[in-house]
Amino acid sequence: MNVTLWGAFAAGGCLVSVAWLERHKSAMGLSENVFWAAMWTLLIGGVVGAKIGFVVLGWQHYARGELELWGDFDTGFVFFGGLIGASLCGIVFARVRGLRFARGADHFAVTIPLGHAIGRIGCYFQGCCHGIDGHPVQLYEAIGLFGIAYLGKCRLSRVLAGDAVEGSAFRLYLVAYALLRFALDPLRGDGRPERYIGLSYPQFTALAIIGCALAWHYHANQPPAR
Repeated sequence: MNVTLWGAFAAGGCLVSVAWLERHKSAMGLSENVFWAAMWTLLIGGVVGAKIGFVVLGWQHYARGELELWGDFDTGFVFFGGLIGASLCGIVFARVRGLRFARGADHFAVTIPLGHAIGRIGCYFQGCCHGIDGHPVQLYEAIGLFGIAYLGKCRLSRVLAGDAVEGSAFRLYLVAYALLRFALDPLRGDGRPERYIGLSYPQFTALAIIGCALAWHYHANQPPAR
C-alpha cells in the first residue's frame, strides 16, 4: 500500500478533527462508548456516500469497464456525497440513540472544514483537484475552509452560551461551504464537462444544500405548535 502526500494530509486532518471532537464529547452529550460508535457510523456513512456520489457522476467509467466497483474502490470519491452520507447516518444514529442531532452537528461545523482544509493542502502537494490557468484552487479552498472553521467555532460558542439555537452552527457551515464551492468550481480543472444552464453538477449540489439548510433554519425558528 503506497502512502501519498494527499493520504498523509487527509489522515492528519481526520486525526485532528476526531481529537478535537473527543475533547468535546461531553458537550455533545456523548459517553466514551457512544462517541466512538458515532465516529465509526459517520465514517462508514461518509465513505459510502462519497463512493456513491462518484459512481453516480462517473457511471460511464464503470459501464465501459474502465473501473471496477470493488477492484478500484480506492479510486474516486465525491466530498458532497460523503457529507450527505455522513449527515444521514448521523440523523439516524441520533434518533436511534435518543440524542439531539443538532447538538452534535454544531461541533462538526468546526471539525469538518478544519479537516477538509488540511486535506486540500495535501491535494495541492499531490497535484490532484488542480485548477485551471495556474490557479492553486486547492489552496484557495483550504483558506476558505479555515475561515469557515473559525466562523463555526464562533457560532458554536454562541450556541453553547444559549445565544443561538442548536443547529445554527452546522447550518452556517453548510451554507458557507456550499457558497465557497459554488464560487471556486469554475476554476477547477478536474471537473466533469457537463453543464446545464451554465452550471456544473457540484454547483447544483451546492445550491441544493443551501436550500436544505435554509429550509431547516426556517423550520427550526418556527414557534412550537400548541
